[in-house]
Amino acid sequence: MKPCIFCQIQAGELPASVVYEDERAMVILDLFPVREGHCLVIPKVHAPLVEELSTEMTSHLMDLARRTIKAQKRAGLPVKAHNLVINDGREANQHVPHVHLHVIPRRGGDTLATAFTWATRLLNIFGMGKRRKKLDRLAGLLSEHFPGSS
Repeated sequence: MKPCIFCQIQAGELPASVVYEDERAMVILDLFPVREGHCLVIPKVHAPLVEELSTEMTSHLMDLARRTIKAQKRAGLPVKAHNLVINDGREANQHVPHVHLHVIPRRGGDTLATAFTWATRLLNIFGMGKRRKKLDRLAGLLSEHFPGSS
């Protein structure tokens, strides 16, 4: 069986715009963002469901989400709030069977645009080279502002 896309990214077999990485997890920019700065927090251990993660890993993922939020604000993204989303299982609309936490910046007044983008985000596969360059620049900016573990 072919490894999942997140395992391939962690192995360096597929590209990603990495904001942060440590020995347990990584933060990357979503290739099809709902809003600018939309990040994914991904454990390095392959686990399709949250219930398969240890308490320590679950806590670490939430800490990385907290630090991602700080980085987004410190980097100057127009952020007023966030959605933290985990789709846990295929029936919950989980497209990649590997736990990942979406950290989606919200500006306020963007509910309709966010709902539309969320529903159609995987349809846009064109302009990947240009998209990757833009995401890599943003990942560098967020990485510069990513706080330590304090």
